[in-house]
Formats: sequence, C-alpha cells, structure tokens
Amino acid sequence: MSDFVGTNLRLIRLFHDLSLTELGERVGVSKQFLSRVETGAESVAAALENSLAEELDVLPEFFYHLDPNPIADEQCHFRRQLTTKVVLRQVARARGEMLKRLVGVLDEHVELPHYQVGEADPESPETIERAAEKFRSLFSLGLGPLSNVTRIAENAGAVVMKVHGLANEIDAVSFATKRPLIALNSSGRSACRERFGIAHELGHFSLHIGVLTGDRLTETQANRFASAFLLPRSTFASECGLAIRGTRLNWPGLSELKLRWGVSKAAIIFRGRQLGVFSDDQARAGYVGLNRHGEALQESEDHLIANEEPEVISESLKVMKEHFGVPQSAVAREMRVQPGLLQGLLMSSNPESIDNVVSFLSAGRGVRTIREGAA
Repeated sequence: MSDFVGTNLRLIRLFHDLSLTELGERVGVSKQFLSRVETGAESVAAALENSLAEELDVLPEFFYHLDPNPIADEQCHFRRQLTTKVVLRQVARARGEMLKRLVGVLDEHVELPHYQVGEADPESPETIERAAEKFRSLFSLGLGPLSNVTRIAENAGAVVMKVHGLANEIDAVSFATKRPLIALNSSGRSACRERFGIAHELGHFSLHIGVLTGDRLTETQANRFASAFLLPRSTFASECGLAIRGTRLNWPGLSELKLRWGVSKAAIIFRGRQLGVFSDDQARAGYVGLNRHGEALQESEDHLIANEEPEVISESLKVMKEHFGVPQSAVAREMRVQPGLLQGLLMSSNPESIDNVVSFLSAGRGVRTIREGAA
C-alpha cells in the first residue's frame, strides 16, 4: 500500500478552514503531532486515520492518492493577493484544489468546451487592448454590451463556480490549471462586481501564463484587460458623453450606462478616464461622489442587474446522472470524499434538485456552444 500523503491532510484541513489545534482537539492528538503528520515525519495509526476521515468528510483512501499535478503558486491568481492574509489565501487555494479535483472527474465523463483563451503580451496598454479585442473577435461577440460574461468564460473553456467560505477580502480567485477555474465569492457580490471579476481572471489567463501575480503591475494589467473586454474603446468611448453634462459628471447618464453595459459606475468612471473622455478632476469627483452617497462597495442600481449563474458544473452533473447513470454519490467516490463534502462544495448548484433548466450540455457527449448573440 502507498504511504499516507501528509499534504492531502493539510489540503482537506484547510478546505474546512481548520487550524492544527482545532483539528487536533477533534481527533484527540496535539497540533505538534498533526504538523509532523502533514510533513511526513510521523506515521498514522488506523484508528487516527479513520477519525481524520470521518471528521474531514473524506474516504480513507483520500489520504493515499498523490496528485501528480498540484496547483503551483504561479497558477493561482488572487485579487489583492498582497493585502490578503496568508491563511485566507491558503483556504481559498484549498477550495480551488478540491474544485479542480471535481472538474477532473467531470472531464473524464463529459466533453467540456475546448479551452480557447489565447496567450497575449502585457507589455503595454495597447497590447492589452488588442488582446481583449481579439478575444471578442474569436467568439464573434461584436463591440456592444455583453449579456452574459459567465457563459462566455465557460464557452471559452474555463469553469466558473460560486464558492462558499472565501474570505470577504477575496472577490475571486482563479487557477490556471489544465482546465482553468474561476472561483467567485458566493457572499452576495453584485452582478457587476462578479462580471468584472470574471473578466479580470480571463485577463490573468491571457496575460500571465507562468507568472506569479498579485502585485500592482499584474493586477493593473488584468484590470485593463477586463475594462477593455467589457467596455471596448471603439464603441464605449463615444457613449461616455452621456455621462457628462457641461464640465461635470451626469449621474443619471452614468446610471443609464451602467444598466446598458452591466458594469459598475466606478468601472465606467475608471474606463472613461482611461480613454481620455473624463478628466482627472471629473474622475476624482466621481469617486468622491460615490463615497459620499455610500456607493463605494454597493451601488444603488445593483439590484436591477441579475446575477449570472454558472452552468458547466451543474449541467455536467445532470448529464452524467441522466444520460450516463453516474449519480453525485459516484462522483464523490471518484473524488475520494463523502457525498456531504461534495454537496457542500456545490452549495446550491445541485442538479439533482433542479428540474427546469436550459441544458448547457447536449444530451450525449459534447457541448452546445452558445454565442453571445443567442445568450
């Protein structure tokens, strides 16, 4: 039999957001002992192994499977990585790792969309603008507002999922793995914030292959991509005039632009300044106005824009059950976890309780790709 893999214990402990002390108290050993187990310096008796498996909602064999492709540092893209506490990033990374394992099982049963996010050079604002324009062109998205950014990302071959338990400081985190993943914070972000977060992560996938991100430069580059993707310069610049009245910003005009383009007023101000439509003073006044009206984090029109729901995972699970006879319990077994852990990871994305959905996947193997015009 293969050896107990201590890093798997650490992974699933962090997935549950448990410290060594907390887990040690639950299974009756010291944090020092568990630390040695995680580093491979201590063996595990059968009784402790069973206790750990029961406490952490996995099957005992979970601890013996060595992942040949663990997520590396340069594959993780966190928003505001440098200001987010290490332990919070570790928990998010563990949740991403378990999401990767789930997607790995799905890829064995269902043919997901081919990955089509091309590599681009982030050396200048112009090259980033062109990368965003090329992405739109590849999927025939035109130059107008995008009705469903989540679906576009999934059609491009990424897997998007709302993840429970991410720290409030983390809007989104992505993983540039074999099947790229975008994990969104499930804690009540607005649709505009989620859409920008997805576009930001697509920017990382395009611009930062093999690059450690999270610093000011890479975040600025990903934000530029997101802005250019959501608000293309060739069309949006001409519409920005709606947000100016005389020498001042026109707030009703900003609201109208927000509802049309599906981005926040803050993002519109940012993009307008970026394109030279708004002056520094106008942009500054806009940010001050948002703060003064309590709209720094949540804007007044947010409730008017519906949140988008990811489809790939839920629809893949539904197809697996209905057409291949593979229930979620079998998926959990392939992941070497208990069904309860999988349910927790899926949260409300449980296709076994969904009856009326428009299938993203076809009835057999393969995918029905949906272009923006039909979204």
